[in-house]
Amino acid sequence: MGLIEKISNIKAGFHPVLIKDSWQVFKVNYSQYNEVDKIDSLIINDNNGLVLSLLSGRAVLISQKLDENESSLEAINMARGTSYVIPENVGYNLIMEKGCQLIGVERPNTHFEGGRTKPLTNREIETLKKM
Repeated sequence: MGLIEKISNIKAGFHPVLIKDSWQVFKVNYSQYNEVDKIDSLIINDNNGLVLSLLSGRAVLISQKLDENESSLEAINMARGTSYVIPENVGYNLIMEKGCQLIGVERPNTHFEGGRTKPLTNREIETLKKM
């Protein structure tokens, strides 16, 4: 092995790439659970923010303030070369097309230890399908 370590992972889902004391880099690959018909909740990282960037494919970042009503549900078509900062205590999820890949940074083990989910109402789910 040389000085530079190459890491490649094409398996579906979330994969830590590099974990340090106060942060970790992770990769998210398309999973069937990220299809619009499978999204039924938002992820909430209590007291932790994170940043996401699109590597390839198409993804939509869904977000919602927790103290707001249903009309605050937002959808952003992610663009390559742009970083998206998700503040702590904000609900979010990702709609991804096959072949989509993202990279992100968050506190270590946030994905495995953390947070909670907020179920979407039927009305919110129907709104997502129309976005």
